[in-house]
Amino acid sequence: MADFAQAGLISTLQRLNDTHIAALEAELCEIAKEKSIGVVLPCHASDLERPALTHIQAELARAEFVSAIVLSVNGIEPADFERKFGSRFSGRGGVCVLFNSSGGGKGRNVRQAVQFLCKQECDVIATQDCDVGSFHRGDLARLCYAVAHPDLRFRYAKAYYSRVTDRMYGRVSRLFLSPLLHAIVRVSGHHPLLDFLLSFRYPLSGEVAMAREVACDLAFTDGWGLEIGQLCEVFRRVDPRNVCQVDGGSSYDHKHQPAATALVGMVTEIARELFAQLAVEGLPDNAEYQAAVAKVYRREAEHALRCSAALARMNALPFDEPGEAAIIEAFAERLFAASTSAGALRSAFSSDQSVHEEQ
Repeated sequence: MADFAQAGLISTLQRLNDTHIAALEAELCEIAKEKSIGVVLPCHASDLERPALTHIQAELARAEFVSAIVLSVNGIEPADFERKFGSRFSGRGGVCVLFNSSGGGKGRNVRQAVQFLCKQECDVIATQDCDVGSFHRGDLARLCYAVAHPDLRFRYAKAYYSRVTDRMYGRVSRLFLSPLLHAIVRVSGHHPLLDFLLSFRYPLSGEVAMAREVACDLAFTDGWGLEIGQLCEVFRRVDPRNVCQVDGGSSYDHKHQPAATALVGMVTEIARELFAQLAVEGLPDNAEYQAAVAKVYRREAEHALRCSAALARMNALPFDEPGEAAIIEAFAERLFAASTSAGALRSAFSSDQSVHEEQ
């Protein structure tokens, strides 16, 4: 049974009636005649050769509520793109391809595309990760509907979904960001920004829909801190009563990467952005504070691991508890290393932006 509980500072729009999606999409098509909807596809060159993007293209080709699509790509030169992939996009009206330098990664791709759609005066701007093999236009319709429908009055909507297929994924969210936020609360006490971030079921989701005036006013972080930085910016610009999270369904098929080669670098950038945003809100920005948070993080992460293990057992899912404990240790070591000098998280090494890894 789907739940309808509301917790935290924002509205949660659960998925209670799948039979209504077709009617909702039809209604959105009518709304889109008055409010244009643009979709951003932030893409690395490696995604162009994967089946997920081909599937997303096919779904969007039937999404009549979408008036503009921007593929914002890095890691490939325009001439090479045109030679290898140009024919895939030339036949679909409304598609625009933007090219970005390889150094900025997803954050720069999103920023450039959002700015482009703002200039095109799109009323609603949505972003969709390009490595989601389970994408369905109905999920995008639900997300955009929350912002586009004039009676709902939401200005920002973020998708959440179950990161479960044959096993549980979402390790950066489960084992790092969530326990880190709880650790900061333990050290600093409740703060409006922390309470806002903890209201989201999946804060690292890359799928959002925004009203134009919100999208055009946001700053976008270039690295893996994009999603957490964006939420902090939304916190400062939008009343939480006008922010919602939308159930994106289950069986979410997202590209997964080995933790040892990808996830540790990602958490460095996420933590760096989070601490920088908290400093703007007046929380301490020094080595002692970060070390205190890192110490409490380890305890909170152990509890998160226990909860994940219990959830996997209750659902007869395979669960590598020693492996996930090792991941937590790697995350904790990175936090401790970053706290050895004041502001060290900002100067920590940047992870490779050339691939999109699991969050």
